[in-house]
Amino acid sequence: MKEYITDNERNLIEIDDLQAAIYQVADYIHYLHSEYAPEMHRFDQKRQAYWRDISTKLNLLKIERSRDRITMK
Repeated sequence: MKEYITDNERNLIEIDDLQAAIYQVADYIHYLHSEYAPEMHRFDQKRQAYWRDISTKLNLLKIERSRDRITMK
């Protein structure tokens, strides 16, 4: 069964490997431009909000999977 999430820009994203996606997004949340690029601050804020939203949705998907496994037993 394919799993999907929708990002905050309304794009549908297929999740192939949930755990790998969670790790990857955790990495992306911390990427920022250098302090020598203050003009990128607003962009960084928007990107961090985007990745936090994705992280939340991936973790909710993980919780749903756990519940489904418990219910199936």
